[in-house]
Amino acid sequence: MEKINLSDVCQRYRARVIHITPLDDCYLLETNRGPKELRIWPRVDIMRWSFAWRERMVRQGFRDLERFIRTKDSKPYLVVGQRGITLTDHLRRIETIPLGTETMRQCGRVAAMMHASQRESSLFHAADFWEQEQARIAAKTRRAQDFREALRFRGKHSDRNHRFYEWLFPPLLERMQRCADLLRKKVDQRDLFVSHGNLHRDNWGMVNDKLFLRGFFQPVLSIAQRDTAGYLRDLFVLHEDLSLVEAFLSGYEEVRPLRQTDYTLLLAFMAYPEEIWDLVEPYIEVYREPGEARLARIEQAVDRQQAVDQLLKYVAERAEDTRSESKA
Repeated sequence: MEKINLSDVCQRYRARVIHITPLDDCYLLETNRGPKELRIWPRVDIMRWSFAWRERMVRQGFRDLERFIRTKDSKPYLVVGQRGITLTDHLRRIETIPLGTETMRQCGRVAAMMHASQRESSLFHAADFWEQEQARIAAKTRRAQDFREALRFRGKHSDRNHRFYEWLFPPLLERMQRCADLLRKKVDQRDLFVSHGNLHRDNWGMVNDKLFLRGFFQPVLSIAQRDTAGYLRDLFVLHEDLSLVEAFLSGYEEVRPLRQTDYTLLLAFMAYPEEIWDLVEPYIEVYREPGEARLARIEQAVDRQQAVDQLLKYVAERAEDTRSESKA
C-alpha cells in the first residue's frame, strides 16, 4: 500500500500545521486554527457514505456532531490512491452525558435522525448486509449444534470438562437456535437499511452543555436494527433500568416509528448469546475447559444474558402494543 505524505495532505487545507502527533486511530494536528484530527480511511466508499449522512443530519437541524472540514478547493475529503482522508475538529473537553430519562430520550431522537439520514443512501444495499447477518449467526449456531452432537457421542463421563459443557450447552444452544430462527423469518425488505454495526455509549458526549454525537470513523457496517439492539442491550446490562430503555425508544419513535420488522430483529439481536459463544468457542475444538479466569468471565456473561431476559420481555410487550395499535 502506497505511503501518504502528510505534509502534502496538510497543505491542501487552509490551516497551517504546527505539530503532528500520531494517535491510535488518527493524527492530532496542532494548527493555527486550533487542534484537528486527520484520519486515513482504508475504504473510500465508507468515507463517502459517512460524509453524506453527517451532512443530511445538519440539514435536518442537528449540527452537534463531527463534520468533515473542507480543503482549500472546497472538497470535504481527499482521495489518495485507494484511501480517503478527512479532517475534523479536535474537541479537548467532552464530558460524559448525564444519566437520566430526558438525556436518553434525546439520544433516541438523535439516533433516529442518524438512521433516517443513513437510510437515504443508495451507496450500499441493505439486503447484502442482512444476508451476511443471517449467514454469520447461522454458521455460529451450526457450529454449536455440531459440538453438542459430539458431546452426545462421548456419552456421560465423570470428567470435569464434560460436566462443564453439559451445564452450559443445552440452554446456550436453545437460545442460539431461537434467535437464528427469528432471523430466518421473512422480513419486509423496505424496513432494512445500512447503518453501523454497533452504536456505543462512547458515541455520546456533552460539549458546551449540548448532546454531541461522535465517532464512527472505523465503522463495521450492518443493518440499523443491529445497531440499536446492541446499544439497548449494553444500556440495560450496565444500568439495569428499563426506564432508560423506554425513554430511548420513545425518543427514537418521535422521529422514526418502529415497525414489527424492527421489533423482531431487535429481539433476535439482543437475545443472541454472542458474548458467551465468543468466550467458549476457542476451547471447544480441543474439548478443554477454560481456565479459572476465562471461566469466571463466561459465568459473568451467562448472568448478563439472563438479565437481558427482562429487557426482552419489555421489548416484546412494546412490540405487541404496537401491533395492537396498528390493528385498531
